[in-house]
Amino acid sequence: MYRLSVPRRSALTRRALWYAAAFVLLAALVDITDFDRLNAFAVQNLQPLAGGNGHPRMLEATTVLVSPAGPMITAIVIAVAAICLLARGRTRAAAAWPAALALALVVEVVSKLVVDQHRSNIWYGFGLTLDSSFPSGHMLRAILITGAVAAVIPALRAALAVWCVAVAVCLLINGWHLPTDIAGGILAGMALYYFAQAYSLTPRTAASPSSSSLYAGTVAPVPDRPGTYGSRSR
Repeated sequence: MYRLSVPRRSALTRRALWYAAAFVLLAALVDITDFDRLNAFAVQNLQPLAGGNGHPRMLEATTVLVSPAGPMITAIVIAVAAICLLARGRTRAAAAWPAALALALVVEVVSKLVVDQHRSNIWYGFGLTLDSSFPSGHMLRAILITGAVAAVIPALRAALAVWCVAVAVCLLINGWHLPTDIAGGILAGMALYYFAQAYSLTPRTAASPSSSSLYAGTVAPVPDRPGTYGSRSR
């Protein structure tokens, strides 16, 4: 029975590896070329709210939309989601999303240390001051919040996806990040999202008809005893 989870888990892992490879490639290109023309165009034409410009209420709105993806709030949200998943007996999913967040921190800090940029803002975080903003940690964490919360409340999936798009737009127009930073955050976030999904799978989840969807693994029945499945008695 447990072999039923292998094909689905392998498919998700492959997706994660493709996104991870794309992220590494983008990071290398940013370090080598800096995508100077693209980022220069963005700075001159796509960041109307940068530097405190624009209507104060618009600036406030973009900040409010992005702020849930900050490090502290993200940690709290994913911790609460993990507790809810654990309470439902979904131990693999409960461990997967906090682990993905921890890996996200490593990816973000190491990338900002290694990848050199010409047009990026000074980045402050975790006691560090770096002249690089690649990748966008807010974008990365927004994707992980979406995955963790949707694992608990699938009905919020569409709304959270829309929020991720809004975060990407706000990060650009308010001048917090360059387009390449946001793209890097998306690639890294999707890689970790799929790794977390793959680890969250149980045999029953992987074998279910709905497992072919993008969000397979968000419902994971618990085996009552080896070879059978159902809900545990409380």
